[in-house]
Formats: sequence, structure tokens, C-alpha cells
Amino acid sequence: MTGQPSFKTTISILSLSTVSSVATVITGTIPQLKQTFPTVPTTVIEWLVTVANLSALVTLLLNPWLVKRWGIQNTVITGLLLSAVVGVVPALTDNFTAIMLSRILLGFGIGLFSPHAISLIAHSYHGDLRARLLGYQTGLSALGNAVLLSLAGLLIGVSWHAVFWLHGLLAGIAVLVFLNVPEPQQIAVVAPTTSGISSLPHRQRLLVGLTFITYLLIWGVQLKLPSYFENRQFGDARVLNLTLAAMNVGGLLAGLSFGALHKHLHRFTLTLGYAGAAGAVFLLWSTANANIAIIAAIGFNFIYSYTGPYLVFTSNSGLAPDQINALSSTLTIATIISAFFAPLIWNLIGQLGPQTLTDNVLLWITVTLTALAVLTLLVPTERKGNHDH
Repeated sequence: MTGQPSFKTTISILSLSTVSSVATVITGTIPQLKQTFPTVPTTVIEWLVTVANLSALVTLLLNPWLVKRWGIQNTVITGLLLSAVVGVVPALTDNFTAIMLSRILLGFGIGLFSPHAISLIAHSYHGDLRARLLGYQTGLSALGNAVLLSLAGLLIGVSWHAVFWLHGLLAGIAVLVFLNVPEPQQIAVVAPTTSGISSLPHRQRLLVGLTFITYLLIWGVQLKLPSYFENRQFGDARVLNLTLAAMNVGGLLAGLSFGALHKHLHRFTLTLGYAGAAGAVFLLWSTANANIAIIAAIGFNFIYSYTGPYLVFTSNSGLAPDQINALSSTLTIATIISAFFAPLIWNLIGQLGPQTLTDNVLLWITVTLTALAVLTLLVPTERKGNHDH
């Protein structure tokens, strides 16, 4: 490849990253959905946010076959249009079964386009520009989600139905891809498979398990924040959505500063992430002040966002290329499964304790994060010589 793609192509490819977390844009509607559907269990209501992650796994697994058959451009456009159409269905109905079905179908669409936010950069660019754009991709994902959550905060003032119209933006991105993103010349897409985990060293398998727990904890906080704000009367749904948006910006800042921090702290970066997050969640659990709660929520997402990049970076060290592919697939599957099980696990654990379910969940998360901080302080997570970037 000699030349780099045009500016329009670059913008169109990067736009995929801004909607990669579109399924979470409805998090702030959980209290209103509970009121609209009082007979539906809380776990099932919360599954409306996370079930798309599980169904996305189906099309993630099929992606290599679909790309060979259709090409990347057609696969991405199909995923975006499917997500746009089924994503707006809940804006038009009060039938809970139809809403749940639309969220499952949304996941199929997300699984078609989301992996290509990265693969299109890898296929279309080279050299320093490729590295730079891969860095932008992570930041734009957090920034895009922050913008979507802010828009959701405005729309929720109209009704919870209105928030679902945001999925219509995916159709606009489909048009951008159709007009500006040509089919890459060389395609080599690696299928996510579970079979690869057996080829991974014991240490990497432990880190995959730790990644599962790490994401399970962040889902616990994010899913319980809506009821937390409602129970403590810390502000309406708009305040909640703006807090969720600011949390994403905090995550973006952590991502940008991870390299410099890890260079100095090495394995203690992970300890700092768990310990800082434990302190932030304890503050959430104990405070009666709305402003402190908002700062604690943003602080939680900022400090905790050091754990994800650390786990990915450390897990990849010392692996052969085929093992890196297996690890990448396994980590993806672990994070997806954690999102699905989070509502079930936290609503069960939340029944253990003297306070409300939400307060109990926050307390259990604090205890778990503290235990992880102590454990990572005592048990090395990096091999010697694993400090180079």
C-alpha cells in the first residue's frame, strides 16, 4: 500500500468508534422503565442494557465468514442499518417483549460493525498514522458514548421512548461508510473462538478471569447508578445521564494517560486502579451529598479505567502471534459474558445485607475491589522485564 486514505474516508472510519457503545445509551432510562413495567423483574429490565452484548457475540463469531462472503464494507453497512432500524423500535411501542426482542437484534447489528472500527484502520493505514488512529479509536469510543449519553439526558426530559431515537444516528454513519469507505484490498479477519484459551499459559488464563471480574464490577456500578440517584434523590434522569457522560470523559482521560502512568508504576498501576475505585465506590455508598456522589462516580470511572488497558497490555506480553489472537478473542468473550451476567449476579448478591439492594451492591463492590487491591499488591501480575512499551 502506497498512499493513505482521504480525510473523508478517515472521518467515516473513525465515526464507527463513536457508536461502538450505543447499547449503553439507555442506561439512564432504567428507573422510568421500572415504572412503566412494574411487573417485570429488575434483572430483566437491566438486561435491556446488556443483552445486546451477548447477541453481538453471535455475529462477532460469524464475522470472518460474512466478510469473506460480503466484504467488510457491506458487512459494516448491514450492521449499521440493522442496528438503526431495530434500535428505534422501543421508541414506538410499550410492548416489553417487542422491546427486548429489538435489543437482542440490536446486538446482532453491533456485532457486524463494531469489530471493523479497528480492522478498517489496520487494513487501510500503515506506519505512524495507523498507530495514531488506533489511539484515537479508543478515545473516540469514550467520547462518542459521552456525547450520546448527554443527548440522552436531553431527550429523557421528553420521555424514555425518545432516547431510543438516538439509534437512528447509525443510519447516517452507514451513509458515510457507503460514500467514503472503499473495500480494503487485503482482508485477514481473525475469528473470535473459545478454543484458543486452552493454548494460553496459566498466567494468561488467570488474567482473563481477572478481566471478567473487573468488568463485572464496573457493570455493577453502572447498572445501579440510576436507582442509586433515584433512591437518594440526587437529581433527575438528566443529571444522571450527564454524570454517565462525564464518567466516559473520565475514562477517556485515563486512557490517554495510561502509558505514562504505567511507565512509572508498572504492576502497581493495577493496584492503584482497584484501590482508587474501592475508595470512590465507598464514597458513593456513604455520602448524602449529590455533588460528592457525582464527583465520586466520575472519579470511579477515571481511576478504574486504568485496569482495562493494564490487563490487555500485560496479558499480551510474551505470547506468540497465534496466542495473541486467541487471547484477544478470549478477552472479548469474557467482557461480553460479564455484561450479560452482571444484572443477575448483582441483583442476587444485593439481597445479602441490611440495607436496600442498591446500597448492598455498592458495599459488596467496595469489599471486592479492596480485596483485589490487596491481592494485586501481594501477587505480582507482571513478569520481570515486562515494562517496555
